[in-house]
Amino acid sequence: MPEIKTKHKDILRLRDVNDMLELVHTLALTNKPALYTFNDKQGNPHEEELILHYGMTEALVCLLYLFGKRISEVLQLTRGDIWTKQGYMYIRFHILKKKSRTALLLPVSKVKRVSIKAQEPLVIPILSYANQLTDMHMPLFPGHSRPHTIIVKRKDKETGKIIKTYKYEMKREGFMSRQHAYKILKALNPEAYPHWFRHSLATELAEQGFNPHELKDWFDWSRYETASSYVEGMPAMTQRISKRKLV
Repeated sequence: MPEIKTKHKDILRLRDVNDMLELVHTLALTNKPALYTFNDKQGNPHEEELILHYGMTEALVCLLYLFGKRISEVLQLTRGDIWTKQGYMYIRFHILKKKSRTALLLPVSKVKRVSIKAQEPLVIPILSYANQLTDMHMPLFPGHSRPHTIIVKRKDKETGKIIKTYKYEMKREGFMSRQHAYKILKALNPEAYPHWFRHSLATELAEQGFNPHELKDWFDWSRYETASSYVEGMPAMTQRISKRKLV
C-alpha cells in the first residue's frame, strides 16, 4: 500500500515507534534519564532530565500507537482496565462525552481489543508492565495531577458567538499529567506529541483500506465527516474495486 502525505508534514510510522522504544531500552541499560529540550519564551534553549520508569514509558508509547486514543483517555487507565482473553488484549477506555452530546459530560466506557499474536511486539510491553501491578485500582500511569475543572465553550460557526458552555470536573487523582506525558514523548522523539499518534493511526488505517464507518467506531468520533476526511482521496479507496472479480 503506498504511503501518503497529509496536511501535516508526515505521520508516525511503526519504524518511528520502534526507534522510540529502542531509545527507552538503551536508557534502561545505561540507567540514564531522558533529556527533554525546549525553548523558553525568549527563544533560549533549555534541557530537563526526566527520570523514567522504563517499562511504564514503553507501555505508554505502545498504547498510544496501537489504539490511537486521546492522551487523556490513556492516562486515566487503571490496572483493572486491561485483561486478556482467547488471544486478545482488551482495554477499557473512559471516553469523555463530546460537547455536541447532551446531559452531563461524564465519561463513558468503550472496550477495544487487539490480537496478541498479530501485534505482539507492541502488546507484550503493555502486558509485561501491567502484570507488575497487583492492585486493580492502581493507575497505569501514576502521577501527581490534581482535581481540576475543564470548561468547553461551543461557538456558532458563522458568528463565532458562544452558544453554550459546558463544565465538568476531573476528580480522579494520582494520574500522570498530560504535560508530563508530553515531555516524555518529546524526549524520545523531538517531533512527537500525543495527538500525533492518533492522527497517524487514523491515516495508516485509511491507507490500508478501512472505511469511515470502521474508523468512526474505533476512534469514537461523534461526526462521520471526521472519519471520511481521512479516507477521501486515498489510494486504498479503489483497491477493492480495481481487484474485483466479474460475476
